Amino acid sequence: MKEKLLLILNPKSGTMRGRDNFFSICNIFCEADLDVSIRITKYPGHATKITYNEAPYFDRIVCCGGDGTLHEVVCGLMRLESVKRPPLGYIPSGTTNDFAKNFGLPTDPSKAAARITENDITDIDIGKFGDDDNYFTYVASTGAFTDTSYRTPQNLKNAIGYMAYVIDAITHLGNIKPIHMRVTAGEKVFCGDYIFASVSNSTTVAKMIKIDKIGVDMSDGLFELILIKSPQNLKDADAIAKSLLIPNDPKCGLVRAQADSIRFELDGESMWTLDGEFAKAPADFTITNMCRTLKFMK
Repeated sequence: MKEKLLLILNPKSGTMRGRDNFFSICNIFCEADLDVSIRITKYPGHATKITYNEAPYFDRIVCCGGDGTLHEVVCGLMRLESVKRPPLGYIPSGTTNDFAKNFGLPTDPSKAAARITENDITDIDIGKFGDDDNYFTYVASTGAFTDTSYRTPQNLKNAIGYMAYVIDAITHLGNIKPIHMRVTAGEKVFCGDYIFASVSNSTTVAKMIKIDKIGVDMSDGLFELILIKSPQNLKDADAIAKSLLIPNDPKCGLVRAQADSIRFELDGESMWTLDGEFAKAPADFTITNMCRTLKFMK
């Protein structure tokens, strides 16, 4: 009996390569003797709704879109009981595809589809954001740069890709306001004013901050905490901006730690982005690593 595969496609993501390669992707899955059903997303949050309602009736689920589409599908899966979650595959067709690059996935849609048919499955960590049913695959962040992807026009992202985020971030450096917070990561406690905070499983966060790969593992049950101290003057701000764009370069004003659970205590509610999607957080909340809780077709 054929395995049933649910393909969720976002036709508006990034350069829309998923739509342009639609028939090639379907042909690859059909040649692998998979019974393919297709759903096209029509509005924000639609992928989560489709996944939650339909994923339990399929043997595999594959999403084709950007990191935001992947985020929605993961949220839908994680709201299901673990026994009802089929393995997840991802065909990246966004602008920067941070998750795919961090995880070593092909960014060519046909190659990504072919790799999924090899049925190489691994268990990956998923982040639980606070007490609500909100999750993320590779990063939760707040402060500077986190709204860059929303301000940057899609046509500019399509034309010059990653550099569009860099240009936007540089032009808004003067508007950065520090956030006072107390952060507890394992036995370490950090308290002060920071312009950026992230909890991630990635070497690229907020679309433009690049760090080295030391300690970054999507299946070890640990998250990377990154805090960037508030600069005291323009010279400090310039040094921070330059260092963040260079992988493996010492990062000015950067605090880094690892933990499976990270608590944030802020002065009030704050806006975060989860895999690039907006989320509101209370003044006191915890981000928890759900170790190896999702089956992923790598």
